Amino acid sequence: MIKGLLTVKRAEWWLFAIMFAVVALININFNILRSMRNALVVADNGGSASFIPYFEFFGTFPASILLTWGLSRLMRSYSFRSIFAIMMGFFLAFFLLFPYVIHPHKEAVQALLERNLGQGFFFNRWTDLIFYVMAELWKVALLSVLFWGFINQRLSYDNAKRFYPPLMLGSSIGAILAGPITVLCTSEKSFQLLAFTTERWQHSLYMLTIALTIFGLLTLVAFNSLYKKLSTGEIFPIEDEKIPFKRRLLSLSSSLRFMAKSPYLLSILFIVVAEYVSYALGELIFLETLKQKFPLPSDYCKYLGNLTMWTGVLTAFSAIFLTPYLLQKYRWSYSAMLTPVLMVVMTCSFFAAVHFGKLGLIPGASPLSFIVFLGSLHFCIGRSTKYTIFDTTKELAFVPLSEEAQMKGKLVIDGIGSRFGRGTSSLISISLFYFVGGPSESVLFAGIIAITFAFFMVPAARLVSREFETIKAS
Repeated sequence: MIKGLLTVKRAEWWLFAIMFAVVALININFNILRSMRNALVVADNGGSASFIPYFEFFGTFPASILLTWGLSRLMRSYSFRSIFAIMMGFFLAFFLLFPYVIHPHKEAVQALLERNLGQGFFFNRWTDLIFYVMAELWKVALLSVLFWGFINQRLSYDNAKRFYPPLMLGSSIGAILAGPITVLCTSEKSFQLLAFTTERWQHSLYMLTIALTIFGLLTLVAFNSLYKKLSTGEIFPIEDEKIPFKRRLLSLSSSLRFMAKSPYLLSILFIVVAEYVSYALGELIFLETLKQKFPLPSDYCKYLGNLTMWTGVLTAFSAIFLTPYLLQKYRWSYSAMLTPVLMVVMTCSFFAAVHFGKLGLIPGASPLSFIVFLGSLHFCIGRSTKYTIFDTTKELAFVPLSEEAQMKGKLVIDGIGSRFGRGTSSLISISLFYFVGGPSESVLFAGIIAITFAFFMVPAARLVSREFETIKAS
């Protein structure tokens, strides 16, 4: 971290601190939301990880397309600051309504939604589906599209290379802080001391929502301050070579057409999709296995909170030492290769353990504990690598591009690409459930597919590396 921060000049420390605060605060809420939505879907009231592929494919994926379309419309007329405030207000309003209105009256809400939307695939899980979708879109909208889209327009490649590695530490700080917050809000002690309601899980939802609201408002203040500092051009003059384009022409369809003509952006899109597919297939099996060890939603959410903290610790190590070292010593392509290599190793180990555990080939009295341990490693290492090395190399790949390429590329890749990866993994899982069985029965085939996607990230990263060097040199 010290070496990373030394790349930030003394005159830039306050600016960096504000950027860091925005990244950390958004990630605190994202990690809290992820623990909440997993507990709601998998462990609450007869839930199961088998719902997740349906939620992703029929909920999050089409919602991400709608979100991207909406953001493209807003970007034609409003500033990043205004759009950020609009989206923050929209998300916080829903998350405040959920524990106080929707969840306590979910039977009535369920009946209302069934009359208008039907039962379909989700049976009595409409309220969980809506929460799951909103939780997934939080980071996509606020961090991936809006924050990084704004920052990439204001920083040159040289400045971005100095700022981004230590800035990625904000993800780890967010995870480290979110872990204890989640554990505290879901603990038995918190329930005994405060007891907002007679049900521990409902009390946990109240506590977590209060934390979400506080950190959301702080995020809005920090982004507003950042916008004021960077919009003047005093610290980082806007690059002259980044020729502006007419924002009124920005749309989702024009962005898709632009992407289709750019092998460079298409390759980045494929890498993002492949990473999500590879990780999501393993995460699904892990979440279902974890339910066997922690059947109560509060305990389930508490364990995920602890995993979030350890993910933050590993992310901090990567941001302090590994990512700056790779970027300083090696080319972009070498840094980009580490993610698929780690994904192959961790995915193969976890799926092999689950498969051999089912066959009774794992020695010891408690194979479930060993499988949960490996799944936890897969969960933590996969996310920590994604939040540092993977995200840093991806964001650096946007910096040398024109403003048009940046905005249109970010809209599609971060607005739809990440969700398309989840949607693809969900479609694969749904197909496996249909032909093979549930999550437990589909372990072997899911593992083979996950490893295959990780391998295919390598040639795509090589193509981007060649184009990246060419664009940077021109």
